[in-house]
Amino acid sequence: MATRLCWVGFSGLLFTLGFHSFLRAGSPPLITDDPGTPGNGHWEINIGASTDHRPGARNSEFPLVDLNYGIGDRFQLNYEVPYTISQEDGGTTKSGLGNSALGVKWRFYDAGERALSMSVYPKIEFNTPGSSAADHGLVDAGTVFLLPCQFEKEVGPFTLIWQVGREFHSGSDPWFYGISVGHRITKSVELAVELAGGATAGFHRSQLTANFGVCVDLSERSSLMFSLGRELHNHHELCATLISYVGWQLRL
Repeated sequence: MATRLCWVGFSGLLFTLGFHSFLRAGSPPLITDDPGTPGNGHWEINIGASTDHRPGARNSEFPLVDLNYGIGDRFQLNYEVPYTISQEDGGTTKSGLGNSALGVKWRFYDAGERALSMSVYPKIEFNTPGSSAADHGLVDAGTVFLLPCQFEKEVGPFTLIWQVGREFHSGSDPWFYGISVGHRITKSVELAVELAGGATAGFHRSQLTANFGVCVDLSERSSLMFSLGRELHNHHELCATLISYVGWQLRL
């Protein structure tokens, strides 16, 4: 499998957006996740900050902490938690420890370097013990189960990644999806573009985000990551005019 240093192994809550967790399965600085894992006994640690601006409001997550540990060559354990900040124009600022998430990624098919690889990444999101974020309306109360699947294939000089998954909780079970195309322009710099979004269970309402990401390798063990994007449409609330992420990745 072609392991790309910057997009491997993160599955997190990138943005606090209206469609609950349509954008919650991601690989920084993008939203769309890939089948990569850190490798047996290796850690991948991501520390980041994300924000989305929409008319009258701004939601941010800083720090956004994501921990990944490889078990064997094809399994990954994950834990992530953000500190969430919500600001409304002319209103007060609310903040608190956001929901935690636990996940296990399994790359069940790997045909080798540049060939097709596939993974499944079940995870559980829950209210962080001791946090009052749900009481303040910063996060949804209760437990959510997410089941995304990821696919990756090298096509010429480009890396094609796509993801599809579903969220299960009381009420409705929406879908989320994404596709990204990446290209390493130098030994240390990789660029990628993506479309990611989601839809309600009956596809009556949907959301779509366009995103552009950059990853710069500082060394064999660390990278800086950036992304900028915006929502193309959102049938649930006013579109986000700016979505951004900046982060640092450490590989041990």
